[in-house]
Amino acid sequence: MNRLLDWDDDSVTLLVIPHVCSSCGERNDKARLSLDAVVSGTSDFIGVRTVGKTLCCGGDYRTAYPAIRTAVLLDHLKNCPEHQKSIENLKGE
Repeated sequence: MNRLLDWDDDSVTLLVIPHVCSSCGERNDKARLSLDAVVSGTSDFIGVRTVGKTLCCGGDYRTAYPAIRTAVLLDHLKNCPEHQKSIENLKGE
């Protein structure tokens, strides 16, 4: 995975290889990854995928990062006592 910059309960922000945003054309070196449910045309749940968004305009960021790894990372960051202390220190609490 690329360098982790920030996280919350639902997503992680990463430093990525600089690229031109396909939506607005701005050069970008950060992306936000989150999980999204995949459903069929009949609203049947099929699975989960990782979705990437650029920080400049929220445009799509192509990512092949496996959903299971994104889920494990989010769960770890949410539940690891050491990472919770880091969040509290960043917020000044």
